[in-house]
Amino acid sequence: MIFWQQTKVWTGEVTGLPDSTLHALVGMVLLYLGALVLRRPPWTWRPWLLLLVLELANETYDMLNPASGEDRLGASLHDLWLTMFCPTLMLVLTPLLLRLATRKDRTHTVDPEEPSG
Repeated sequence: MIFWQQTKVWTGEVTGLPDSTLHALVGMVLLYLGALVLRRPPWTWRPWLLLLVLELANETYDMLNPASGEDRLGASLHDLWLTMFCPTLMLVLTPLLLRLATRKDRTHTVDPEEPSG
């Protein structure tokens, strides 16, 4: 087993978390690290695309390495889905929510002449 595979096994053993949970958590961590490196908000397409490339590389490695025990297409698609689900929600929903919040702030301006309370 090579270093990458050993690191994944070690992380699961140390944290006690199942593989599916680790995919979701590591996906979000890598999204934010990618956003820092790229100097972009995490809900934009560049950090999302970087995460997708990293996850596809990871799943390709798993598929090509039968010793990993993760060389089934169904397992790789499941891992891809788990890793990309929350970042994809963030990519799609955050800009919409920000627009709605900005629009709402504009319609709820306070009149300085109106007494408060």
